[in-house]
Amino acid sequence: MNLLGQADAKQIGEAITREEKRTSGEIVAVLAAQSGSYRLLPLFIAAFLSLLVPLILIYLPGYTDGKWMVWSAERIYFFQLIVFVVLSLLLSLRPIRYWIVPRSLKRRWAHAHALEQFAAQEMHTTNGRTGVMIFVSVAEHYAEVIGDIAIYEKIPQHDWDEMVGVLTKRIKEKKPKEGFLAAIEMAGGWLAEHFPPRTEPLDQLSNHLIIIE
Repeated sequence: MNLLGQADAKQIGEAITREEKRTSGEIVAVLAAQSGSYRLLPLFIAAFLSLLVPLILIYLPGYTDGKWMVWSAERIYFFQLIVFVVLSLLLSLRPIRYWIVPRSLKRRWAHAHALEQFAAQEMHTTNGRTGVMIFVSVAEHYAEVIGDIAIYEKIPQHDWDEMVGVLTKRIKEKKPKEGFLAAIEMAGGWLAEHFPPRTEPLDQLSNHLIIIE
């Protein structure tokens, strides 16, 4: 995964630290290489297509040396096995594998992964329930921003949609660092407005970009 380099990740971490000085809330950024491997789907498709081989060979016999050739069971099985193996290997190639997965399935997996990371990063443990997580899954081309309950009570839905829109737009423009920085700044603005900093700052969660290979 080469979406962001070390220098980019460092700038993102510095941006989180800077924005959190303005608020009692917490911001976490997560970059995942993928949310699912989808390895069973190529096997399922290969198995389904290979099951059609006997039907094709039985009802479409070859014409050889002036005779209609009826395929033997052994030969049908051999071709069926070849089709399954070739398709399994071909469809399992990473670019093809992610291309054949339905978009709706990739979005469900990525959303589930985002929720898992929200729990894994202990976003729900912040004082006042004021954590915001910016999540991007590269393979699924998916971005999501999740806030804890206290933030959802303050921020309208169109603001969340706007942040995700800015983030995904920058990523499509091959500017992922700028997307993260813009989203972090927007989240910091929300938190600073509704959750001002305490007298004694308390940094509860990690400020660096969390990368999941």
